[in-house]
Amino acid sequence: MPVGRAASTIALSRMALVGLAICWIPVERAYAEPVLHPDLTDLVGGGEDVTFADLVRLVVPGTAGNETIDVRDIGSTEVEDIEPASAAAPRLSAVPVRSGGLDRMAVLLNFGSGRDVVGLAILALFDVSGEPRLLDAANVASGDGTSFLDPARLPVGIGDDLLAIQSTHWNSSQGYTTVPLVLVRNDRLELVDSIFAFDENLCAFERAQQPELRREAGEPFSDIVASVTERTTLSGEDCGNGAVPEAGTRTITVRYQWDAGAQRYVPDSDAFDVLARESEGRFSRRHAVRPATTLLK
Repeated sequence: MPVGRAASTIALSRMALVGLAICWIPVERAYAEPVLHPDLTDLVGGGEDVTFADLVRLVVPGTAGNETIDVRDIGSTEVEDIEPASAAAPRLSAVPVRSGGLDRMAVLLNFGSGRDVVGLAILALFDVSGEPRLLDAANVASGDGTSFLDPARLPVGIGDDLLAIQSTHWNSSQGYTTVPLVLVRNDRLELVDSIFAFDENLCAFERAQQPELRREAGEPFSDIVASVTERTTLSGEDCGNGAVPEAGTRTITVRYQWDAGAQRYVPDSDAFDVLARESEGRFSRRHAVRPATTLLK
């Protein structure tokens, strides 16, 4: 789907938990880079006196934040014009990464939202070893709050890293978070998958879904094992507003393995898609109408 207009659908395509402490379990914590929160005037480093404003200008001319941006969605190759909703400069966060064994810089430009777009946050990949070059960029937002996770970088290949991002959105007593997993390979940003969880905080019960991620041995890329643990607790109140689910816990797990023929990660099941359909049904029943667009893959 194209970015921009499609971004509003992504937030509901697989409902996601907001405000959740997502547990990432890398095999080697020593590889986890701290997330930087630079000002535009801060130096990037590398071979030149380059500032983060110089990098932003390669994505948004003038850095004013009110320019039209030609960018694709992280899950698409189609480029579309998006205009940020605000004239303010984007909030920046950055993580050093590696692609093909080469040092790169990943910068997240968070505009909050765009016109006709639920969320607008551009993940941009740069070569900063000399004069800065923009290598790739994509919108990774599906809500109005988007940031790197901690740790943001997970080494999964020989000289290639995985970036983990979360994008959140509130809707009354429900919250959604999408967690795009982005492989940095061949100086491109490749979407592995998006993990979605959905949270409900109602009178009679609370339901929370917590994603977790770990890396296991594999060549030439490590296996990525993702799970979502759903916990339902009852308040004991007689709210008189519909059926109350049973209290309990369940865990849904998907393993992503490298497919040498397809040259990409593939999941071993559609369990997350099934979970997404359940969450969409819960949203629809709660609001008594189906979401405005078809949201599932």
